[in-house]
Amino acid sequence: MLPTGRKSQGPSNSSNVFGRKRFKLIPFPLEKGKLFHPYTSGTEETDRELLPVFHDVSVYPKKELPFFLVFTAGLCLFTLSLALLTHFYPIFMGELARIALEYFATPFAMIAEHLQALLPQQIWNLLTRA
Repeated sequence: MLPTGRKSQGPSNSSNVFGRKRFKLIPFPLEKGKLFHPYTSGTEETDRELLPVFHDVSVYPKKELPFFLVFTAGLCLFTLSLALLTHFYPIFMGELARIALEYFATPFAMIAEHLQALLPQQIWNLLTRA
C-alpha cells in the first residue's frame, strides 16, 4: 500500500492476474458435466512401441485395487451378512455357531486326549490343576 491509500501494481498483483488466466485453461469436469481424461485411450500401444522392452508402461488410470482394500471390504460384507442373518434367524445361526465351534475345537480335543494318554496321570493332574 502506498501512503496515499492506493494499491500499487506490484509483482504480487501481476502474478495473481497471470495465474488466473492460466488456470482458466484447465477444465473443471464437475462444473461442465464432462469426464476429464488426461490421456487418450490410444497412447498405451504407442508407448509400448516407442519405449524399450524393459521399461514398464504406466497405464492411467490404474485399474487394480490394493489387496488390503479388497480384503477389508470383503471382511465388512461378511460381518454384515452374519449380523443380518443372526438378526433375522437367531435360532438357526445359534445352532450354526455351535456346530462351527465344535468343528474347530475337535482337533484341540484330540490333541488333549493324546497328551492325556501319553503323560502319566500324576503329571497330567499337576498340569490341569488351577
